[in-house]
Amino acid sequence: MEALRREREAREQLLNKHISTCKRKVGILDREVENINRGFEELEHKKAKIAAEHGDQNVNEDDIIVINVGGKMITASRGTLTYQKGTMLEALFSGRWDKEIQCDGLGHIFLDVNLECFQVIINYLSMLKYSSEDNISGCLDVEKELQPMLDSTMTYFGIKDTTTSKNDNQSLSTGQSDQQTQAELPDKATWETMTFDEFPTTPMDIQESLRKEQTSMKNAKEELQTAKENLEKEHSFIQHVSAQSLDDIVSFNVRGTMM
Repeated sequence: MEALRREREAREQLLNKHISTCKRKVGILDREVENINRGFEELEHKKAKIAAEHGDQNVNEDDIIVINVGGKMITASRGTLTYQKGTMLEALFSGRWDKEIQCDGLGHIFLDVNLECFQVIINYLSMLKYSSEDNISGCLDVEKELQPMLDSTMTYFGIKDTTTSKNDNQSLSTGQSDQQTQAELPDKATWETMTFDEFPTTPMDIQESLRKEQTSMKNAKEELQTAKENLEKEHSFIQHVSAQSLDDIVSFNVRGTMM
């Protein structure tokens, strides 16, 4: 009976140790999530302030926008154009810089970029918004001669190929599984460096759940940092991408077709 009592005490101590460690590590993650959320809230506040001064605050994702792309008209919803947040394309069509953007004679935003590449980007963003990930793998496939131009246009507007990002995230998650066991939590440990190998594998798989949350937090942190950096660049981009006056926009009548 004494042996049974000792085994029960040992089990209770081990369980309490796991619970205590889990609470500490989850607490670290929770505090960082609060920091990330606060960062995004501050970012949205800055965007609203910019819109009040330089643009239009009364915009809607369902707004239909007609864009003059090298003399040809492309129509897309604002929600599609701004789907990838923190990009220069999102900044251009967010509404917050509308007072700074020079439009053509019909009031359409004019872009001097490759029409075919821009249409591919719009189609890609639309697929991202409305379709499953399984259906977007070939959206960015173009003829070999056009690929450098498409890559350049995507870089120019800050558009990301999420299929590539997804593979990178999977590699990151796999790499974390190879970290050494960390029985105790050092005081200097951070939410980015701590491991979860000391937790037992259960049907709920606590380890994997915490690792996935940690990976998602890293991605959110990177997204926040990129969005902050891009917000600082937006004004100069807006001035560069759009014509500065109507005199900069020249129309041609090519065999009856206006371009």
